[in-house]
Amino acid sequence: MTSVQGPSQPAAGGPFAPSPLPPELQTANATKDDRSMAMIAHLLGLVGFIGPLVLFLVKKDTASKFLLFHMKQSLFYQVGLILLFIAMGVMAGIGSLVTLGIIGCVLMPIVMLVWIGAIVYLIYGAVQVNGGKDFEYYYIGPWVRKSL
Repeated sequence: MTSVQGPSQPAAGGPFAPSPLPPELQTANATKDDRSMAMIAHLLGLVGFIGPLVLFLVKKDTASKFLLFHMKQSLFYQVGLILLFIAMGVMAGIGSLVTLGIIGCVLMPIVMLVWIGAIVYLIYGAVQVNGGKDFEYYYIGPWVRKSL
């Protein structure tokens, strides 16, 4: 029996999988204190962007590259959420004016679901980092990685 070779298989994770983190950003190479501070950086997002901003301003000069990565991720995630909610609010406001409130009534549950999802995602990130697993936010993580 002869075997027929098919097309080569893509790399594990597919073409859209994020590239692995460099060693200095991997959780396995971080100290317990850095992992705990990274978890706190993510959880401070529960109070908005002020928490991650204050932590970043206080620790930026003494933080390891790993901790800097997670503080910046948390801060930029919060700023991105603020921009998203402003955009959704503008759309709901304009849509409500045009449709006499119908669009606003439709968008409010969507806004609430996005808000709950954002909270769950930042808690997931905090748990991952504290548990010793690598974590980066989609879209924001690779961008922050390039800025380091």
